[in-house]
Amino acid sequence: MMEPWVSIVLTGAAIAGFGWLIPKADRKEDSPGFQTEEAYDRLLTDLEAENRELVAAVEKFKREQDLTVERLNRRIREMERQMAELLERPAAAARSEAAAGIRTEAAGPDPQVPSAPSAPSAPPEQREELAEEADAAPATIRERYAELLSLDKKGRSIEQIAKAMNMNKGEVQLILQLAKREAERLA
Repeated sequence: MMEPWVSIVLTGAAIAGFGWLIPKADRKEDSPGFQTEEAYDRLLTDLEAENRELVAAVEKFKREQDLTVERLNRRIREMERQMAELLERPAAAARSEAAAGIRTEAAGPDPQVPSAPSAPSAPPEQREELAEEADAAPATIRERYAELLSLDKKGRSIEQIAKAMNMNKGEVQLILQLAKREAERLA
């Protein structure tokens, strides 16, 4: 009878000899490590290509946004210029009328030109009401659109503010920009 350790040694030697006799595959492509590296390289290549596409898309979007913002800024500047012109016209007309009135009073009434009947003036009560309304009207954008500006301060989007205030998004953007300029001017 054989001792147990001898049978273990003989079994191990038989397995080693059998493993030596089996032909080995020399191809690296069949090894699992090579397949994993190849898959990893392909994944990296795909990720790089997708990243390049994503960066290109973001750059295009940014250019489009910059153009849109510039176009809106030009429109705002043009509208502000038009508002200034419209506000200047009545003031200039009033100054020219006042100057003409002073000249006419200095020269005296023209006897050949019949005087036009003067427009009836408003009763004193109405004048007081109009004066109170003019005094009560908010003087700044921040006062006029306090609710809108508070929503903006809370971090709400322009779309949310427009919906809450029942306004167009463009109006909300314009008011926010005017309020910002007003704050810069007052600062």
